[in-house]
Amino acid sequence: MNISQLAEHLGLAVSTVSRVLSGNAEKYRISNQTADRIREAAVLHQVVPDPLGTSLRKGKSGMIGLLVPDITNPFFAHLARAIELHLRKSRIAVQLCDSAEDPETEMELLENLLQRRLDGMILAPVGVESESLARCLEGSPMPIILMDRIVSGVALPSVSLDHFAAGKLAATTLLQSGHSHLGCLRGSPQSSADQGRLAGVEEAVREWKSPAHLTVKGSGYSLEKSLSEAQALLSCNPRPTAILTLTGQGTLGILNRANDLQIRIPEELSLLAFDEQPWSRLVSPPLATISQPIEKMATRATELLIEALEKGKKQPPPQQILYDAELQLRKSVAHFSADAD
Repeated sequence: MNISQLAEHLGLAVSTVSRVLSGNAEKYRISNQTADRIREAAVLHQVVPDPLGTSLRKGKSGMIGLLVPDITNPFFAHLARAIELHLRKSRIAVQLCDSAEDPETEMELLENLLQRRLDGMILAPVGVESESLARCLEGSPMPIILMDRIVSGVALPSVSLDHFAAGKLAATTLLQSGHSHLGCLRGSPQSSADQGRLAGVEEAVREWKSPAHLTVKGSGYSLEKSLSEAQALLSCNPRPTAILTLTGQGTLGILNRANDLQIRIPEELSLLAFDEQPWSRLVSPPLATISQPIEKMATRATELLIEALEKGKKQPPPQQILYDAELQLRKSVAHFSADAD
């Protein structure tokens, strides 16, 4: 039985039944006796209001889009879950899409989401600069919040890690541990996050008080590419005494290839990794990481979006909100002494 059938059964107007079941009995001055009668009948016949219909009448769908580059990446999986849980408290549902780190797929999904009856969107871009992507975002009929990787030249609010400062922190940590020959396994050179992290690493090496050398490898985020580039980095002669990985897949690549080559960590190679993983503390030795305050970033992004929705779907003013990385220094990083080598 639906609301119309329940109204007919009770001999009441559909609008009266709908207003009571939507919690608006007092607003429309419906008597307590009539309201109680409708509620009792609704429970008996298992009739509930249609939330989508109610939302659409209010000009809202109660749903936002969330587009991420790779849901199999633990960072984005954690981020998506944090966003969904926070929005759920405001009774906002999430439609999740995965662009698979592909700019063309990202554009197709973005255009599809923009055509739907969504209230807003949170977008973690692939990170590749694109004029068509910029035009699409700027012409959005709904508020959009950017996460993690930033599209330059687009006047949208964004929430991300301070990637440059995080990269500098990571490299400085290794340099302070006595390592003067660093290796860096990056992700995609086209990604804004990767570019920022590497720029921070390079500045730390350049500004270090004594001569330091940096070897950089990496051409993509896939595990296949990470394994290949890790092999190349570990085969350098001389091999770096410490390696910094800028991606989770890169970390897996180094751990895998170091094991294949029987390179002991940290006795023969120190390792510092982006990002904190569920298993970072569990491997032997425990893995030193640069971690991101995912919960804080997710909360801030959803707050910005909710504020925009409360103001009638208006785009929030452009602003860049940056968060500091957190160093989790564990036993995979050892002090290096040239005399002991």
